[in-house]
Amino acid sequence: MVSVGFQLEEIPSDILKAPGGIKITEYLSRLGLFIVRGNPSWEGLAVCFPGSAGDMAIRNVGTVYLRMILYPILDLLQRIRMKENKQRGYPCVYFIGERFSQVFLRKFSLLDQIVPHVIVLSGDLYKSSLSKKGSPQSNGDSRRESWVQMKLCNMLETREGLKIPAASRSFTAGLIAREVPCSEGTDNPERLDILAYDKKDHSLVAFEIKGPEASRLESENLFLQGMEHRNWLEQNKMAVKLLLDNGPRGRRINTKKRVRLILGLFSDQIPSLFDKLREQACREDKYLQVDFVKLEVVKSTEDNEIIGLHPLEN
Repeated sequence: MVSVGFQLEEIPSDILKAPGGIKITEYLSRLGLFIVRGNPSWEGLAVCFPGSAGDMAIRNVGTVYLRMILYPILDLLQRIRMKENKQRGYPCVYFIGERFSQVFLRKFSLLDQIVPHVIVLSGDLYKSSLSKKGSPQSNGDSRRESWVQMKLCNMLETREGLKIPAASRSFTAGLIAREVPCSEGTDNPERLDILAYDKKDHSLVAFEIKGPEASRLESENLFLQGMEHRNWLEQNKMAVKLLLDNGPRGRRINTKKRVRLILGLFSDQIPSLFDKLREQACREDKYLQVDFVKLEVVKSTEDNEIIGLHPLEN
């Protein structure tokens, strides 16, 4: 956080102990607590959880414990605002730790009702930001999904970007990262295939693909998998921008724009229920954008194999 322009300050003792003599609960004071300063839109309270992913498992950080620290976090944020005389300042609460369970995230989603931005910074996402963000390398052939991902990332990474001919609105995209850890899995987080951005309006693009050898069942799972990862990205845009776009200094991602979902598969037709699933999802969220793209392996002018993209609608 310091490397992208924030200042972290330990919370003074006079804030931890309110004028009325009420101390912040011991459950919360055991954690790392910092005031985050810098860009006013990103200032707030950071709550840091030590330990490994196992230490953060439900058996150790369960519902009872989370209830013990939920209100004190709001209380502490309010004390900081009063001390700084900024009733509407410090709009963010940061949770920093190796990994957070769905129980944790569900409990702290209640903060969204009061705090403008709840930003979850996990060790998994941080490690992804340290790894090479560019194109993957694949020794496989054009029948493998890893090869398709490599070729798409190569095109996204060029200066011109990759033109995605979506039926609703074609646009040119650039690469942010690949294999981005997102929703919680059984052992490790699930991963978004490709994270891109619209070069014109700087909205995030979740790009999920299925390779040429994907089975019918794998292809039919593409919509639900893509929506799950897209929804995670919509909820965690500020965390992604902080770790993958140099925080407030970054110019590729506009967190005020909605996340767009692109689903790419090697097929002349989309699975039968996809249209109905998209229609229902868009009925619930009128600003949602979901597009299907046909992928195919084609020969380039240099006689190399590349991926061609075409709008796909039934």
